[in-house]
Amino acid sequence: MEITITIPEVLASKAKSSGLPPDVYVERLLDKLAAASAGRDRDRERLRGTLADDWEHYRATGLHLDEDEVDGWLAQLECGENADPPALHI
Repeated sequence: MEITITIPEVLASKAKSSGLPPDVYVERLLDKLAAASAGRDRDRERLRGTLADDWEHYRATGLHLDEDEVDGWLAQLECGENADPPALHI
């Protein structure tokens, strides 16, 4: 048995169940998608800035954490412990 349904049919069904006209439903859906995409873009840019700042700090001071130290700290957090990050060192 093959089931064939098109995107317009799905959108029309969703609009009907929401009580909105199809054009309004699609407009609101697109607004939500655009907002989610913009949020991800802002988060990505914020992370890039943080990473750039951290890299410059490392280059200036040499202070860092080893992989094992970070893994141990993350394991504590995963276990529900309220652990502080290890101290940076050279």
